[in-house]
Amino acid sequence: MNLTNSSSFDDVAQAIILETQRRGYTPIGSIACVSTGIQESGLSPTIVDSTGHVGIYQQDGGYPGRNNANTQIMGFLDRLDAKRASAGASPDVWLDIFWLQQRPGETSAANAYANGRQAYLTEIKSHTDQATQLYDQFATGAQPVTDPNRPAYNEFAKWSPNSQDRAGTKIDLWLIHTQEGGGGNSAAEDLANFLDNPASQVSYHYSISQASDGGVTVVDVVPTDQASWSVLSANDRSINLCFAGSSVSWSRDQWMGQANAIDVAAYLAVQDCKKYGIGTNVVPPPYNTGNPGISDHYYVTKILGDGTHVDVGNNFPWDVFAAAVNKYASGTPVPAPTPIPGGNVPQPPQFPQPPPTTDAMIEQIWGALFNAVPSESRYATPGGLYMTKDFINFTDARLHEVNVERLALMGEPSCVALVKTAAAAGDSIAALVLAKIPAS
Repeated sequence: MNLTNSSSFDDVAQAIILETQRRGYTPIGSIACVSTGIQESGLSPTIVDSTGHVGIYQQDGGYPGRNNANTQIMGFLDRLDAKRASAGASPDVWLDIFWLQQRPGETSAANAYANGRQAYLTEIKSHTDQATQLYDQFATGAQPVTDPNRPAYNEFAKWSPNSQDRAGTKIDLWLIHTQEGGGGNSAAEDLANFLDNPASQVSYHYSISQASDGGVTVVDVVPTDQASWSVLSANDRSINLCFAGSSVSWSRDQWMGQANAIDVAAYLAVQDCKKYGIGTNVVPPPYNTGNPGISDHYYVTKILGDGTHVDVGNNFPWDVFAAAVNKYASGTPVPAPTPIPGGNVPQPPQFPQPPPTTDAMIEQIWGALFNAVPSESRYATPGGLYMTKDFINFTDARLHEVNVERLALMGEPSCVALVKTAAAAGDSIAALVLAKIPAS
């Protein structure tokens, strides 16, 4: 490096990038070092703060040669390399920088973050876009590091104190949740504000929501190297995202009104799975794969046997979510779902060509509804004939009953209330179901 104390912003950025490349840093590592320098000093070798810290990385008197631009960079990177090579290092270079700059006396990056001024992490990350542009401009042989497949979303941090060290636990689950409350255009931020309160005793790594204009907001609530307070005994092994304003009782159409947020959640899942070595297999109910991966809170209840939560509910569009996960995991674009208020765009009925006359259509519809046909059930009464309209009513009734009773047995409050009402009215089947519901 041949910097002087009057070297330009771009010259300093280029020097940091080339030196980190020489040391074998990943593009993200180089970008983190540049972004930190921008936050600390605007990449100025001569700036001195009110407490006497000097230069690009605001170094104290313990740094030899801290009045020279070249040794400022070398001293910072030498100490950062030592942190990253130690037993207390994090796989996240940002947290190692936090450790060095904020709490160098701690035994690990995780402890430094837990005990330090956590807003500093947000501050040094706030220049990532500018640092990325500088990296693309100056890195030797660099390919642009901006992900071309990244969906559009706004992301910022609102850190919650409700977190803990993972104690070395391997992360093997990436889980989605419902909020059961909230909503509106600021739902993600509103939920993050609630999680910021220590008295809430709950947190997630991300809160996410889609506004009425289709825009998606992601709020980072707990760093993924830390465990959030989301899933009881599975906290240390999981990363958790909550769809702010959502409910386990939502219909598929209501979920599809958050299709952009679902797509962004899939992108975040894939990025974290790649970072931590989690399988990108989507594991929806009834969880037949037997392997951890990307799933929901009910996985913890049913498979791990901890807690009573049943979110995200029966109507979550797992097919849409899984397609988005596969898209981002493979890098192969697939058509994104198009959210509209109230759900999917209704399609006009398709008729054979040429279309039938009106009388023919009426006759065909009448016959389909009112001509008596036998049931194909293995339990049907021999010789019994039924009209299609009766099949529809019967099927709707039985499916609704089965769904309500199943959710009641899982402890879903509104369904428990429905079963209690029916049992009180003298329904013997409801009474049998009620007797099997565990006391809460």
